[in-house]
Amino acid sequence: MATPDALEIPLAINLLAVFLGALGGTIRAGEDERTDLVGVFTLAAAMGFGGGIVRDLLLGNLPPAALRDPLYLVAAAAAALLGMVALYYLRKLGPVLWWLDAMIIGLFACVGANAALLQGLTVLPAVLIGTLASVGGLILTDMLQGRPSTIMHVGPPNAIAGLAGALVYAALYTGTRPLVSTTAAVAVTLLVRLSGRFWHVQVPQPRLHAYEMRTRRKEAGRRVRRARRGRGNQTASTPADQ
Repeated sequence: MATPDALEIPLAINLLAVFLGALGGTIRAGEDERTDLVGVFTLAAAMGFGGGIVRDLLLGNLPPAALRDPLYLVAAAAAALLGMVALYYLRKLGPVLWWLDAMIIGLFACVGANAALLQGLTVLPAVLIGTLASVGGLILTDMLQGRPSTIMHVGPPNAIAGLAGALVYAALYTGTRPLVSTTAAVAVTLLVRLSGRFWHVQVPQPRLHAYEMRTRRKEAGRRVRRARRGRGNQTASTPADQ
């Protein structure tokens, strides 16, 4: 269990993570013109609570915190209402939405790793739980919308950004200054995601790498065979020339 002097991330940061997640879910719902009012609240709840629920399930912290404290429900509902009212303007703010996604990943990575450390887990399990919490809402939202998860396909380093944020938080966590660890972890998450947006860095694709290796091997084999045939032709033509 956690030591008496260990401090949990302030409730305000947990609520901010839920609020931003639910706001992101509302904006995703607005991308589909068929989504009704129930669908908007469902996707807002999925993205707002998804990371926390994954964290609590892995830690055996039941019922999940989102269902024990009504403030989480209030934060998610407020985000959904704000998103529906200002959806048209929010969708026009493309760069702002990118920063919003990055903050969601970073904050959930922190709250996930923090809860694991408070349970007495070591760094590596805490990083794993923080990473899963950072992308849990994204995966659940993609599943409800019936589309391939952005985490599982080639694209920007979302999960890697969550991993980096959780790793930094766990490495810096001392049990007395969670705000310092949180700020540093969110900053690192933003930097990792910046690498995808501005330098077009993508997570390696093993299948594509294997295909490229096979193609290079075949091409090298063809060059070797052509070189051997060329030397054979030169050897055969030498006596005739003499």
